[in-house]
Amino acid sequence: MGNEDNLQRCTVRLNVASSQGTGFFVAPNWILTCAHVVESAKDNPVQVFWKAGNQNYTAKVTQSYKYPLDLALLQLYEDCLDHPCVELDDTEPKTNDDLYIFGYPKNSEVDYSQGDSASFKYEGISFKQDIILYKLKQGQVISGFSGSPLLNLLTGKVCGIVHLSRDESNDLGGRAVSAQVIVKQFPKIASANKQFHQSKPKGDNPFEYGLPVPPERFYGRRREILEIKNRIGAISPQCINLVGLRRNGKTSLLRYIREEISKFCSPEQKPLVVFLDLTNGNFHAPEGIIEGLRRGIHKLTGNYLWLKEDNKDGFAVEDGLQALVDEGYRLIILLDEFEAIASKKDRLELFQDWGEDWRSKASAGLLTMVIASKRPLNEVYETLSLGSPFANIFSTTILGVLEEEAWQSIIQKGQKEFLPNSAVLQWVDELAGGLPYYVQMAGAMLWQNRNQEIAKNEFNFQAKPRFEELWKDLTEVERLALRYELRESNLLTPDLAIVDRLQRHGLLRKNGGLFSSVFAEFVKGQR
Repeated sequence: MGNEDNLQRCTVRLNVASSQGTGFFVAPNWILTCAHVVESAKDNPVQVFWKAGNQNYTAKVTQSYKYPLDLALLQLYEDCLDHPCVELDDTEPKTNDDLYIFGYPKNSEVDYSQGDSASFKYEGISFKQDIILYKLKQGQVISGFSGSPLLNLLTGKVCGIVHLSRDESNDLGGRAVSAQVIVKQFPKIASANKQFHQSKPKGDNPFEYGLPVPPERFYGRRREILEIKNRIGAISPQCINLVGLRRNGKTSLLRYIREEISKFCSPEQKPLVVFLDLTNGNFHAPEGIIEGLRRGIHKLTGNYLWLKEDNKDGFAVEDGLQALVDEGYRLIILLDEFEAIASKKDRLELFQDWGEDWRSKASAGLLTMVIASKRPLNEVYETLSLGSPFANIFSTTILGVLEEEAWQSIIQKGQKEFLPNSAVLQWVDELAGGLPYYVQMAGAMLWQNRNQEIAKNEFNFQAKPRFEELWKDLTEVERLALRYELRESNLLTPDLAIVDRLQRHGLLRKNGGLFSSVFAEFVKGQR
């Protein structure tokens, strides 16, 4: 709680029958206010409006202490979204410290039901039947400000709760129940408030979108991992093609294979993993890939199996690879971003002989390939009117959405300060649909902004360029299928195979609809 804006996001408007007052989030799903604000509620629910999230809730009064203590604790009936909480400070302000409040005042003459501010100077301590109150001056407390949190602008923390006015018609100030009393009266809530702010991150964003995640932050993909293991870790190793649209986690999965190879192959198989990123300009010619392989093997074994000048000598390369096999090694080559050498027909034609040669080597058991691409390898070649040299030796695994448990774990472990509940997870699901890149983005926006509405706007802004790239990568029939799901008129029912493909990629949900409400709005604007 560092400034006035943060304080405002913690406040709520409370309505009971015709009366109105203010409260604030003091712990997840708990609201503190004055007893006289909710006195008429008795056992009836209190109407809660959270302005920052533009949400309406209902709450029940769980504890209430009448004047002079004048405190009440409310609990929401349903989980609230990602609301922040004030940070309580039970130390007394210093004389003339600047104080600030935000609330929802309303009386017969004024109506600031959408919120209003007031500032004060701290005058000194006051007592009412041994209850410690703080005396405020040079500010006006009017009806409806009762229950507002009192922010000490010097510490950035809440030191009390506005209790009563000294005179509603002028700026004589008012009095507030001190945070010392709040902490003493509600020890469990005080502990929850302290825990909430202890768990708050201190500047290190736990979410990552845009870069491959390290193995310790890799979540889910149980089915895909099993399929890969059953190929590269089989008695006879076999090749596999990992297919995923942009930012579906292909590179992260390849990194996971490389750094956690023991989960895919047994020690007896003696796996050697070489990773080659084909966007690297060194690999835009077949000779460069051979040299990358030569150097990769040297890093793992300390030996060069053939000389650089022998890269074009097929016999020398094959003899070197055979020597590895004879020593019991299993060579696994991870090729990322295959489209980098397959974006144009003339470039891919350069690799036609290389592809046929490596198919032969894979068939002979000299190497095993894991190739990551946006489309299945046969489609990549067919699109450029070329025959694939890899026919029949690759299986295909499509990377789509994460398991529900996996993407929820990403949010739960990163959003400790918000203690994610079902409402937060539903919000993330609406934006990201389980696709890892967008789950991380949604989590990052929520972490940065601490407010669901603001976070969604930022998500929209950050995601739009990525949606444009994704839309460009789709075929016309795939685009039409997505638009059909939005119930656009005059569109033919899409082929079931197209629907199945989009569901596998995670762009369509299994139960219908596009994966993200934000993406759906984007698609509506495309023609």
